[in-house]
Amino acid sequence: MMRAVRMHQHGGPDVLRVEEVAEPTPGPGDILVRMRATTVNHRDVWIRKGHPHPAYRVELPAILGIDISGEIVGMGGAVEGFAIGERVTANPYIPCGRCRYCVRGRPQYCPHFTVFNGAYAELVAIPAIQAVKLSPLVSDVDAACFPNTYITAWQMLMGKARLMADDVVFVWAGTSGLGSAAIEIAHLAGATVIASAGSASKLDVLRRLGPDLMLDHSCPDLVERVLEFTGGEGATVVFEHIGQATWERSLALAAPGARIVSAGATSGDDARMNITQMFVKQVQILGSRLGTMEDAFAAGKQLNAGRFKPLVGATIPFEELAEAHRLMEAGEVIGKVVVTAG
Repeated sequence: MMRAVRMHQHGGPDVLRVEEVAEPTPGPGDILVRMRATTVNHRDVWIRKGHPHPAYRVELPAILGIDISGEIVGMGGAVEGFAIGERVTANPYIPCGRCRYCVRGRPQYCPHFTVFNGAYAELVAIPAIQAVKLSPLVSDVDAACFPNTYITAWQMLMGKARLMADDVVFVWAGTSGLGSAAIEIAHLAGATVIASAGSASKLDVLRRLGPDLMLDHSCPDLVERVLEFTGGEGATVVFEHIGQATWERSLALAAPGARIVSAGATSGDDARMNITQMFVKQVQILGSRLGTMEDAFAAGKQLNAGRFKPLVGATIPFEELAEAHRLMEAGEVIGKVVVTAG
């Protein structure tokens, strides 16, 4: 038996309870990982609350958690290239491998994909093909922050927007896990970075991430400030993950021919858009979700080289995982909420 945090019904953080459950048995192609750290993501909160979208439905009782950092303690008979004791993280995006998109080498468009859940447990079985090996220099906490944020941000900026050194990137909510990852990736590409935050304390944290221009995203002249900074042109890449509250301004601050890349709608789905403005500017709107193993290995190479330092706002022990959800939902933490094993 092992300890896991399970939910038997949808609701508030109190539905998450530490329980004794059977240890997972790895399949032929699986590795068994002892969890050292995981994180709380918006996706976990939405699933817990019972979000109606099919992508957030789980069979109850459920063990949530998509980010994993730990060491291999067992493996299936068909696994090659891994050893007991190696430290790994894993890409939570799992394409079916059989549809026409997968067989043509375009797994990011797989309509039958699944997203890994189960990191809120002492032991986790994951497909070995999803694993990314970790350098000894990478801490468990930093590795736990990597999968959902850095792989997603890498796919958005490098895989979809094709970021170049001459781009000007606007990043909404630069002190969020996803936003801070985007700033680091944009710096690696040599791009100019404009980033926003929503309070004085968040702007203080944002300053340490080194954007070329910082803006309070509640200021009424945000679009004008971006245009002034860019000589009237606007941002050539807009990193969108907020949705309803920011979409109109994202289009307004975008340069002619800009790419708006979106992988989230934390403020809501019902966004408005000036369609004429969109086609007159010839803006490209790019949807993105998680990332492929190509993205995972490319971003993982940068993680292992020490070029990523995730923004961690709180570290909570496993036994208090419900409190980690409360902090995430209340927006009281700047950066990632990490949960560590005892």
